[in-house]
Amino acid sequence: MSRSSNRAGWQRLTFRISGLAATGSGGYYALWEKQDATVAAVTDVWENPDPAIAAAQTGGIGLASALAVGGAAYRLATRKRREFMREWVIPLHEALSMPLGMSELTDPRRYLHVRKNFSDDDAEIRIDTPGHLRFNEDLVADLIQKKLALENVSFTWQRAGRNTHVVVKKRKAPPKKLGLADPGVREILAKMPESAPLIGFGAGKKRVSVDLDADSPHVLISAGTGGGKSTILRTICCQFIHNGAHVFVLDFKRISHSWARGVPGVTYCRDIAEIHDALIRLAQEGRRRLGLAEQLADDVLEREPWRVGPGW
Repeated sequence: MSRSSNRAGWQRLTFRISGLAATGSGGYYALWEKQDATVAAVTDVWENPDPAIAAAQTGGIGLASALAVGGAAYRLATRKRREFMREWVIPLHEALSMPLGMSELTDPRRYLHVRKNFSDDDAEIRIDTPGHLRFNEDLVADLIQKKLALENVSFTWQRAGRNTHVVVKKRKAPPKKLGLADPGVREILAKMPESAPLIGFGAGKKRVSVDLDADSPHVLISAGTGGGKSTILRTICCQFIHNGAHVFVLDFKRISHSWARGVPGVTYCRDIAEIHDALIRLAQEGRRRLGLAEQLADDVLEREPWRVGPGW
């Protein structure tokens, strides 16, 4: 929509009245000054009408040509806006009119303020909502996302007062790739708890992590081929290794975690025999720690959990 459509109605009306008044004033004074000349010209035309008829014919053709050219130019200049209305705004209006309790004959431009760049990260969409608030906000939000093909957006509802509306804004997408060389990444990693390795950044640079102490001691990563399973596991393991943990990597394919070969603090297993021995060793260590935990009082175990720590 044009930027002027976001101005208040009284502002648009003031601009129009001022423009019409200025045009009318100029025309009035010009007409007053040329009144005598007009009377003389009318007398000449009355006495000799042929030149006047020829001039009128020529002027009419010129006026018609100018109107045709101007109309074509206007249609060409507004073509993209009409296409935008037909493809996005009107379908959104048809979907929202019933849930919002509005007439289908309502002009969409009265309450739908959708800019042509609405899919950009910093673009905002404003939709004026009825003051009665008898509509389902979740349904309206879902329809807006579906009809405008939006993902990862936020909704800010203004329910108080007369100007009830909702502002839809697209959240900034997470970075496609994050590396240690990116600004601030090392500092963020240094501040992360040892039990909650950093996995990545979400929308709005929100940190994504799993706390193995506070949330769950297990992590399951499920994704298709090329979905990033090995990358996520490598990210988690490297941070644990940096903090002194011992990592067992069971890589039967021998290509998923080749980075772990020869790394200190890593037991890399590449065939069934090695995987078998590693699992037996892990089971023995688990039983050892459970036995130590049973021997300690609960209060001691809570204060000094390191007593059942690594025994490698």
